[in-house]
Amino acid sequence: MKRLLAFLMTLAVVSPAQTQPGDAGWWTREPLRIVHVITSLGKIDGIPPAELAEWKRAQSYNSEHLEVMEMHGGLDDQGFYFQSEAAGRVNRDFLKEYIVEAHRRGVKVIVYFNVHWYTVKFGERHPEWRQIRENGQPVDGVYENGTDFCLNTPWREWCLRILRDLASYGIDGIFYDGPVYRADSCYCSFCRAKYRAAHHEEMPSKRTRQGTAFQRLLEFQTASMAEFLRDSRAVLRAANPAIAFYMNGGVRGANWATARLNRTLVEHQDLLGSEGGFIYGDLTRLPMWKPGLTARLLETQASGKPTVIFSAAAHKPWTFSLLPEPEVRLLYADTIANNASVWMGITQFDMKQPEMKAVAAMNRYIAANGQYYTGSRSAANVAIVWSDTTANHYEGSPAQMIDIDRVPQRSAIGNVDTEFNGMAEALIRAQVPFDVIDDVTLERDPLDRYGVIFLPNVACMSDRAAARLKRYVEAGGSVFATFETSLYDETGVRRPDFGLAALFGVTDEKRIAGPLQWDFMKPGEPHWLLQGVEREMLAAPTWHARVSLKGGTAALRFMEPLKGRYDGIPKDSAEPALVVNRAGAGHAIYFAGDFGAMAAGFHLPEYLRMAANAARRLAPPPFRLENVPGSVEVVWREQPGRKLLHLVNFTGEMTRPITGVIPLRDVRVTLPAPAAFTRVHTLMEPRELPVTRTAAGELQVTLPGAAEYEVLVFEK
Repeated sequence: MKRLLAFLMTLAVVSPAQTQPGDAGWWTREPLRIVHVITSLGKIDGIPPAELAEWKRAQSYNSEHLEVMEMHGGLDDQGFYFQSEAAGRVNRDFLKEYIVEAHRRGVKVIVYFNVHWYTVKFGERHPEWRQIRENGQPVDGVYENGTDFCLNTPWREWCLRILRDLASYGIDGIFYDGPVYRADSCYCSFCRAKYRAAHHEEMPSKRTRQGTAFQRLLEFQTASMAEFLRDSRAVLRAANPAIAFYMNGGVRGANWATARLNRTLVEHQDLLGSEGGFIYGDLTRLPMWKPGLTARLLETQASGKPTVIFSAAAHKPWTFSLLPEPEVRLLYADTIANNASVWMGITQFDMKQPEMKAVAAMNRYIAANGQYYTGSRSAANVAIVWSDTTANHYEGSPAQMIDIDRVPQRSAIGNVDTEFNGMAEALIRAQVPFDVIDDVTLERDPLDRYGVIFLPNVACMSDRAAARLKRYVEAGGSVFATFETSLYDETGVRRPDFGLAALFGVTDEKRIAGPLQWDFMKPGEPHWLLQGVEREMLAAPTWHARVSLKGGTAALRFMEPLKGRYDGIPKDSAEPALVVNRAGAGHAIYFAGDFGAMAAGFHLPEYLRMAANAARRLAPPPFRLENVPGSVEVVWREQPGRKLLHLVNFTGEMTRPITGVIPLRDVRVTLPAPAAFTRVHTLMEPRELPVTRTAAGELQVTLPGAAEYEVLVFEK
């Protein structure tokens, strides 16, 4: 009798009642704690269903990416562990057995579907499906040993058929890993015909990344991807509106090669995710706050939908080499502090490793404190721009593939990723809360909540964005721009002068100076931007645009270049380096060189100080911190009736991966009057903090200590 009941319960999983509308929108109600146990490289059904589901429950995950398709050298139709018309071989119906066990334990099952890596043998069976390079050859070498298919071919119908079969199981979601184009694809016959019908011309090359022709190609490929996502989502919605759907989205980098433009593709997804927590190789060269910076950008791009940061417990590229516990905790902390849900990828070999205790503890913390994360919004009054437009069209930009077919940048000058990272680091080390906004924000969203907007070599900018920035400054806002900001239009075509020339108070002399390896700048009259910079000469940036003043005032000027590092004392010159200009009620600051590259590469305190001075003067901070080192990232968010101060402590022992964090001690937080909060408490280590008032009416609290992460909750 017991066996009969168990059998009937299993059948119920795929009964029509299970495919009816269920808990629609479940993915919006609390932070997701998603686990992905990578079983596809081994044996899909190697772990008994009940054991696997119980381990995930015990680790306090509330959802998962479940692999039910084997990928030995890529995906094919031989390794489906569920029933499907598309299967080339019948295997054990592991999904049918497993989903019962997962749902019994409250774990939502999102099926992982790889749509960008297939075996060469499978590709040879379907040559008409394959992506084709510009040279007419099929795409190969995907993860060294595979191929890829094109979403404009009949392959898409194969995918949709699999979706219909999966949806019948009562699953909770589908995650697409991909789809992607490649840096020199897709030029298959289907894409060529579709492009020709739409534009009445042949497809242009992807080797030329400037101008309207390339812009049309990028929009065509992104639109093709959007149509594929739209149709996929429609299949799932028809089966069950409660099935969540999303993909591995665009990175904070150049997405022209893959066509994964989040602003376009998010319309057809329920969540927006990106691999912000995959950390690679020599970690000393990687920004510690990579997950948080990606999360901030996703929040801007997501149109109010939930966001997910994909993190790997492994120290990449070594799939089976775990990061130390502090690094794992920091991946979690930097993600949730910046309003994203956590996805953690592990292998089956990691499940019994001691580092999983840290993962489980972070999951339990999120589960217990979800109310402080759901529905919060940034309260920052500073923004820094990540420009997808510049990343996709500018010379100093590499193609950020997912570790496949990497394309080097065409010029080392003005690297947009480095410029952004350096500016972000300067603000983080100054404990300035900030948002990451994008080109679309500049063109259409309100900007008046920000006291200052940083533009780190936003070289490619539309006329509309430039006009809105000009109005923003005239109305009282401020900008801090570097290098070639606004010198190119939104398709990468160079303008005769900066689009923001009048705002900057300079004109472009159409020459780049450099590399300056041992040269200097000299301050002019005392200026608040240089407060605390006690130098007669400052190290010059490696590269700079040569400009002349046209209304602005030079706070720094370049000195004459030296022939060698010991070529005597440099002579003065009239060439401006740092220019300050007034426009209406606001300020425009323009630095002619690659400011961010100097901050990221050399961490020169004078550069960090200039960025901090600009932020603090032009957008007065909402609080003051004492006894907090510059290696602590500060995030300031709000919910109705409360403010939340997140402290993410990256203070390690001068190396990475971090094996031990130096705890914070006696952190004093001061909020200016008239802060109306009456209660302050912490979340990671729950305690009430006594509230005092200064003679000036400021609110003060002292946090006795914290390890990697703490949140102070200010409530009325």
